[in-house]
Amino acid sequence: MQDDAGTLLRSFLNTSFRKQSQRRIRDFGGYEVGKRRQPHIVSAIAHDTADFLCTYLDIKAKGRPATREGVAFAIAEALRNVSDELAYRLTWRDDKAWHDVCESVAVFLEGCMAFDRKPYDGSLTALSDYNGWKSWEVIASGDRPRGKWRHAWKEKLGDDFIGFDGETCMGRIFRIDLTGSDERWYWLMAADGSPRRGWPAAGYEASARSAACRVERIYFALVKGEARAVYR
Repeated sequence: MQDDAGTLLRSFLNTSFRKQSQRRIRDFGGYEVGKRRQPHIVSAIAHDTADFLCTYLDIKAKGRPATREGVAFAIAEALRNVSDELAYRLTWRDDKAWHDVCESVAVFLEGCMAFDRKPYDGSLTALSDYNGWKSWEVIASGDRPRGKWRHAWKEKLGDDFIGFDGETCMGRIFRIDLTGSDERWYWLMAADGSPRRGWPAAGYEASARSAACRVERIYFALVKGEARAVYR
């Protein structure tokens, strides 16, 4: 069983890989086993994934803080080790294939780097009496998720879900015993480099429903180009 950091690493890899566009996955996996794979796409996927990991994890190489470029290089090397057959299975959206790729990349990274949870400094989540939201921003009891939410790991049906709007990954919600507070559901927005417009990128809610609604509310606001209204 992985420790907390190992579990987070695998979950973040899963989230980052699954939010890649269908075109990128097809270029990585090919149109048949070993046919028409595009090696150049590995670098783009690796850099996206490195940005995601470096946002949420404290990463060290040989005892010193790892650079994003160094993390991206390691991820790219790990992805190049993925077999043609396994890479092609990703184009089917095969959950077992996603798990195997995430595991192989995680094992490769753990062999050359050390991972830990990044100390929380309040920079990703707004501050308030409970979880960062004002009275007019609370998730109402009647609110329901609109997107498609599915288990992050099909073969491990735990408290870990990824939400999609069509083929676009909106974010992830999960419950993990990191703080001794098992009633909290944590949520993460899928990082794509777009302006945040004042919206936090992570936080927590009291239930899976509320966490999913929170991700969707922020996602659809960003799609519309709406900034967060801090005062009313």
